[in-house]
Amino acid sequence: MQILIASPEVRPLAQTGGLADVAGSLPLALTRLGLGAAVIMPAYQSVLSNPALSFEDPGLNFTVNQAGENISGSLLRGELAPGVPAYLVRCDRFFDRPGFYGTGGVEYPDNPERFAFFSKAVIKVLPQLADYPDILVGNDWQTGLLMPYLAVSGLERPRGVFIIHNQGYLGLAPPEKWPVLDLPETVNTIDGLEYFGQSSLLKAGIVYSRALVTVSPSYALEVQTPEGGQGLDGAMRHHAHKLVGILNGVDYNLWNPETDKQITANYSPNNLKGKLKCKKALLAEAGLKGRSQRPLVGMVGRLAGQKGFNLVDEASADLFRLGLSLVVLGSGDPFYEGLARNLEQRYPEAGKVFIGYNEALARRIIAGSDLVLIPSMYEPCGLVQMYGLKYGTVPVVRAVGGLNDTIRDFAGHNPEGRWDTGFKFSQFQAKALVLALRRATELYARPADFKAMVQAGMKEDFSWDNSARQYRDLFDQVLRA
Repeated sequence: MQILIASPEVRPLAQTGGLADVAGSLPLALTRLGLGAAVIMPAYQSVLSNPALSFEDPGLNFTVNQAGENISGSLLRGELAPGVPAYLVRCDRFFDRPGFYGTGGVEYPDNPERFAFFSKAVIKVLPQLADYPDILVGNDWQTGLLMPYLAVSGLERPRGVFIIHNQGYLGLAPPEKWPVLDLPETVNTIDGLEYFGQSSLLKAGIVYSRALVTVSPSYALEVQTPEGGQGLDGAMRHHAHKLVGILNGVDYNLWNPETDKQITANYSPNNLKGKLKCKKALLAEAGLKGRSQRPLVGMVGRLAGQKGFNLVDEASADLFRLGLSLVVLGSGDPFYEGLARNLEQRYPEAGKVFIGYNEALARRIIAGSDLVLIPSMYEPCGLVQMYGLKYGTVPVVRAVGGLNDTIRDFAGHNPEGRWDTGFKFSQFQAKALVLALRRATELYARPADFKAMVQAGMKEDFSWDNSARQYRDLFDQVLRA
């Protein structure tokens, strides 16, 4: 079985978030199961200019017709890992830009054209690949058009599987952009791409895929509700027969406190001395002196409405009364970046905010914190809580999506000797957040019990192997159908 994974970003080639982690790790896990796997993504400016990456240009040129115009492109070849091909779709007109999707927090206005071109190009170059795929996997709205393009192509293979990493990003195209999508008008209906007067590229993937995946079982249920469906809950219920939730995995070759070279000291479940060194180093880096005996809370991720930082801001006075320290790393919406900066100004002795994306610092925060806070409004899967578990950093999360699926809420006692792994709260309210952190700080004040929870979390296994087996079984079903 040959699998081609099309994604707008793939670690380590290009990354803005967790999607790249999945697109970079899943093909390796599938290969370990004996499947053939490859990835294909746009040839962004940053990828082509990276001296650490090596891609050859074998002269595989093509043209794509878009709204009556022939646009030229080419296919570059390389490897994601030994035995795992990586392909880049090059078109300088669309991808030779400083940002993947936009700059300065503003999306490129021609994103529908850019990713329509990419999707058409993927279909166009299939015969030029080393191994013709049986399954073509799309990821999020940027590849949603792959599914209707496959449907109208008349091809028996590959068959399309579409993964939704975040249904909050709909990939909307206004009516005047419809001609560049080059699809029949009959497709732009309520049962097709139409979304409140516009066209949704994400909905294209939902409607026209052979199978539909969300990145956790709980999220598969949530997207079928008005609260979690982002206006597509009706479509999700209609296509529920082909919907499955498969939890993302973690690559423990990359995320492991025993081997991580980017943290201050290494440590293991049986020897946690290095974690205390990481904490002291993080406090020093954040300028929070004299607080090593207090619980240290870390937050790592996008600063956006989805991530719940407004709850932290609203609850800040009550949170700091608990005696904790807070270190935040993130970037995103200017409004939430402003909230974060303001919080640091109000509590300089207890809080530190780093604005930006910095993986090395993210690792130091996850390793050095006692608790990792994820108060998301919704969370399709989440990887930070799984990183936290591995690094002995107890998660405090809202019980949604993958956060709910991966954390066992501490009930106050563990009579059967199977320690729970974190703390959950249900309501998207500041008061609920404070109560969860209060429970966590109370356990922190009982060092032996807190250590037992830390060690239980470090022994959890969310490796890719189990998830990859579920994908393999799904692909089998799609090919048999």
